[in-house]
Amino acid sequence: MSKAVIFGAGNIGRGLVGRILFESDYNVTFVDVNEKLVKLLNTSKAYPIYVTMGNEYDHRIIKNVNAVDGNDVTSVVEAAKDASIIATAVGVNALKYIVPAISEIIKQRYRDDKEGYLNFILCENMIDVHLYVRQMLKDKLTEKEYAFSEEHIGFCQSSIGCMVPAPPKELIEQNALSVAVEDYNKIYTDKEGVRGELPEITNIIAYSPFSFYINRKLYMHNMSHCVCAYLGFHKGYTYIWESILDQEIRNKVERALEETSSALSLNYGVEIKKLNEHAEDLIKRYANKLLSDTVARVGADPKRKLGKNDRLIGAARFCLDNSIMPSTIIDTIPLAFSFNVENDPSSQEVSSFFSEHGLAESLKIYCQLNETEPLFGKIIAADKKNKRE
Repeated sequence: MSKAVIFGAGNIGRGLVGRILFESDYNVTFVDVNEKLVKLLNTSKAYPIYVTMGNEYDHRIIKNVNAVDGNDVTSVVEAAKDASIIATAVGVNALKYIVPAISEIIKQRYRDDKEGYLNFILCENMIDVHLYVRQMLKDKLTEKEYAFSEEHIGFCQSSIGCMVPAPPKELIEQNALSVAVEDYNKIYTDKEGVRGELPEITNIIAYSPFSFYINRKLYMHNMSHCVCAYLGFHKGYTYIWESILDQEIRNKVERALEETSSALSLNYGVEIKKLNEHAEDLIKRYANKLLSDTVARVGADPKRKLGKNDRLIGAARFCLDNSIMPSTIIDTIPLAFSFNVENDPSSQEVSSFFSEHGLAESLKIYCQLNETEPLFGKIIAADKKNKRE
C-alpha cells in the first residue's frame, strides 16, 4: 500500500484530502500539533465522515490512518521517508510553522534519494502559495539543497472547492473524529508545479494553465460565499443556507457570480455556459442545510479576505481589468468592514478601525488601495449612493 503524509488533520485534511487518498488505497499519516487529535487517530486508526446526500448523510469510514505530533520533527521526517506524496491543509497563516519540518524532509531526500522526486499538494487558499513556501525554505536549506528542491521537489498550488465546515454537535458526540462534508471530492492542482510524475490518484487532477482554476475558485466560489455571508450577517442570519434562501440575498449572489463569470470567460476564453453551470452548482451547494455552515465561519478573518488580491477586492479588480463593472461586489465591500463576530479578532480589529476612521481610510489600510485607483472611487461612490437610498 502506498504511503502519504498530510500536514493538518483538520476538517479539510480529514474530510477531503484524507478521503481522496483512502479511496486510492493510500496509508495516510497525519501531522498535527493537536495532541488530543493525534492520540485519537493513533488509537482508532480510522475516522468517520458523513457525506451530505440530499436530506441525509452517507456514513463512511476512512481507514489505514495514523498521526504524528507536528512538534516532533524527527518523527515527521521518519513518517515522510517512504511517502510518495505529501499534502498540506493547515491554513495559510500556519504554513510558516510547518516549513522547518518540510525543510528537514527535503534534506533527508537530498541525502538519501538524490535521483528521486516528491510532490507537495498545497491545499491552501492563497494565490502563488508555492512561491510563498519556496521563499520561506531559502533560509532553511543550503544552496545545494535548495537547488535540489527546485529540480526534484514539487510544490503544487491547488484549488479546494469542497466545503467542510465544523460538524454538528451530535456527530461529534458520537465520535470526536467525525467530519461532515459535502459530496464533492476533487482537488485541482497545478501541473506546472509537479516534479517528476504525480502518482495516479483518483480525483487529484493536474491542470495547466492553472491560473484559471485558482481564479475561478477565488473569484467565484470564495467571493460569492463571502457575499452571501456578509449580506446574511447584516440581516441577522446564523447559517449560510438561511442567507441563500433569502431571495434578495440570492439575487445579489447570482449577480455577483454573473460579474466574475463574464470576466473569467473573457479572460480565459472559457464558455460562459460552463461558468454559469458552475455558478448554479455553487448556489445549490450553499443551500445544503446538513452542512450547517455558519455566516460567522464563512465571513471570518475579513482582514485577510479584504486583501488587494483576495476574493472581494481581487475579484472586483479582475472584473474591471476585463471591462466588466462589478457593481454587486462593490456594494458588498463596505459590509465586510462592519462584519464583527465573537472569537474572530480579525473582524473585531477591522470593524473597530472602520467605525473610527471610515471607509476611505479602511480601503487604504486593509485593501492596499489608493485614491488614484478607479476601484477606490467606485467603492466610495457606491457606498454614498446606497446610504442615500
